[in-house]
Amino acid sequence: MKFLAVLLLSIAGMYLGYKLRKSSKSEENHRFSIYGGLTFLIALTGGILAMSLFLLKGEAWTIENKMTFRLIFSSVLGFMFVFLGLRLTIRARSEGNKLAQIAGLTWVLVALFISGMMITRNSKMNEGWTSERQAQVMMDCEKLVIENRPYNMLCFKREVMKDFSNFEDYNKMNANESTGEREKFLAKMDKLCPCGENIDESLVESVDLPF
Repeated sequence: MKFLAVLLLSIAGMYLGYKLRKSSKSEENHRFSIYGGLTFLIALTGGILAMSLFLLKGEAWTIENKMTFRLIFSSVLGFMFVFLGLRLTIRARSEGNKLAQIAGLTWVLVALFISGMMITRNSKMNEGWTSERQAQVMMDCEKLVIENRPYNMLCFKREVMKDFSNFEDYNKMNANESTGEREKFLAKMDKLCPCGENIDESLVESVDLPF
């Protein structure tokens, strides 16, 4: 229902912007032409972002969905500002206004730079110990309790994040028990994280990456 409401509002906003821009041409009112164009772009970008959020968030807001939404967000906003900058540059060039040309090119360059930074930062979201991967470690600890190896969960998570720089190395250790690395690590946990030891949760959270 919300998705449909956002879609209809977006279409209504784009139509309003189109009609305002069209009426401004017959009245030769450039100010309303600009307002109409901005109304159309804002309705379009707002609709795309809102619908993307509804579709991607769903019941489980996973790290992959977050990355996809941020990519869409960066791309759409970047495209809007690049488009406006190019429009300003082309109009200024036709009118011989050098200052406006510089302003338009500045818009384009800044939009491309910021969008590139956001996309690069977004690509690193799935690196390191994300909250989903930390939750997987906690689930592994719960399984060990069933195997009669009870550990303090927060301590276990803290030590895993200290000993393994990334989740892939931790998974390799668990997947290949023939190397003896898993038993060696668990023997270490027997000493460091016995059940009942109190661990300050803030010490664990401080290891997490700041997303």
